[in-house]
Amino acid sequence: MVTYDKENIYINNKKAKIVSGSMHYFRIVPRYWVDRLLKLKESGCNCVETYVCWNLHEKTEGNFDFSASLDLGRFLDIANELGLYAIVRPGPYMCSEWDFGGLPWWLLKYPDIELRCNNKRFLSLCTPYLEKVCEILKSRLITNGGNVIFVQIENEYGSYSDDKEYLGYLKNLYEKNGIDCGYITSDGEEECMLRGGTLPDVLASVNYRKESEYAIGKLREYRNYSQPGAVLELWNGRAMHWGEKFERRDVNEVKESVRSAIEFAELVNMYMFHGGTTFGFMNGTLDFGEDLIVQMTSYDVDAPLDEYGRRTPKYYAEQEVICKALGKEIKNTAKDTVLFDYGEAKYIGECSLTDSGLKFNKFKSSAPKPMEMYNQGYGYIAYQTHVFTQEKGGKLVLPEIHDIAHVYIDGIYTKTLERYSTNKTVDIPSGEHHIAILAENMGRVNYGIKMKDYKGIVGDILLWDNHMEMNFMTTGYTVHTIPLEELPQKYDSSAKLNEPAFYKFTFNAEKAEDTVIHLKGFTRGVAFINGFNLGRHWDIENSPNKLFIPAPFIKRGENEIVVFDVLHKNDTKKITFGEFAK
Repeated sequence: MVTYDKENIYINNKKAKIVSGSMHYFRIVPRYWVDRLLKLKESGCNCVETYVCWNLHEKTEGNFDFSASLDLGRFLDIANELGLYAIVRPGPYMCSEWDFGGLPWWLLKYPDIELRCNNKRFLSLCTPYLEKVCEILKSRLITNGGNVIFVQIENEYGSYSDDKEYLGYLKNLYEKNGIDCGYITSDGEEECMLRGGTLPDVLASVNYRKESEYAIGKLREYRNYSQPGAVLELWNGRAMHWGEKFERRDVNEVKESVRSAIEFAELVNMYMFHGGTTFGFMNGTLDFGEDLIVQMTSYDVDAPLDEYGRRTPKYYAEQEVICKALGKEIKNTAKDTVLFDYGEAKYIGECSLTDSGLKFNKFKSSAPKPMEMYNQGYGYIAYQTHVFTQEKGGKLVLPEIHDIAHVYIDGIYTKTLERYSTNKTVDIPSGEHHIAILAENMGRVNYGIKMKDYKGIVGDILLWDNHMEMNFMTTGYTVHTIPLEELPQKYDSSAKLNEPAFYKFTFNAEKAEDTVIHLKGFTRGVAFINGFNLGRHWDIENSPNKLFIPAPFIKRGENEIVVFDVLHKNDTKKITFGEFAK
């Protein structure tokens, strides 16, 4: 049983000081759950916090998966065995620099849907998922002898809207499904956010970076000092974006923010304690109207445990503060990861996307539509048609591009356009021409008011005729969806300049060890180890082009790395292993 009064939180009628750390089971391979949770415990924390990721657990509508790397119940059981409480945040929205904030892409197939509000369609689709989560949580609640002390209602809702009927619906759903532990909300400390995201009789918490006394004071003032201080996200690191110079926070500043948060609050959760890796196509993006900000595959986020599970100077600084505050002895028994160097991968061959032999779903479409309308969630999509212009030629006029489009005229690469390109036109010579457009989905918006983020070509493509000086509609499209859920079998042809292609490498392993691959000579795409999508790579200034490979993804003997590269360039392709690029 979890209760609270003006000053304290009580667990089974005993006063409790909760110091927690965020780590997400779906960003950590299951073999390492024990290691990461043990390091959390040895830091002095007595609780772990995790989101639950709807779009992984229900990849296709009505089909649920809570097994293997998605086994939420097992993750919570391990935490319980180690003596850790748990805070669970099922969403349905979670943000977390994750594609669509954790919402499933297939929601966008419904024209009548409105996200994160009292919309009948949205509620009807999120309810079965939340009921499944409740089934898993019920036996693991503190009230049933388990370790789950709080379940969050929505997530930072005051930063999005203020639909109290929606929040009330979620709370009632949990109650009807037997969730009788504590409830919690989390928002920024500003009054508009607290007004929008909190509920009466539910513990409210704040999210902030370092001004503990101010933020917690604003929370308690807003609640008329009827509850203790609570911090569900003390941001002790920062998100990482492709192309943005990453600077780690000052350790002493972070140490003081943790100390002061524990002083002024009875529940403090550090976000993140261990970030892990956003494998596959699951990274999110931000769109504030000027440029698309793309979150990185690595979710290191300057956390106390780095992406590979190694303790950093920040870990030891926070450990000192936490153990002192909770009267615990500092003790470190867990071992840190050592990244193995397998040398240089052997280049085997390459094949272009068009020569790959892969079978893509093919659609005939009068006009181009977003990929969701072709029943596609992730990856790439190609649009093809024919156009004709008179003797003066013309221009192809593209609408919204989500997120990057590569235009080919008669099979020849011509131009790349981005979501916020100032000029979204492509010159077309006179005569009849074949047009192909390959669009990249760089991840759906995960935060803010632009979350209804369809991918591919969003709107009509026009043809401006210079002779007539007028626009015409382009029609008659053949559309191929390219989710990259399978890989080519043969690699024996050469890719042309600026042609999407696959590149195969191999390496031998006498034993499986954690490692990092460094990609040289590539542009942007995704990489696979033995068929598993490791995530995006991108050769862009300020961001290292590397990917983490946990040991469980490696087998004894020969291993295969396949790199999909969107725009081939003449540089020699090379893959090396280990901590640093060679």
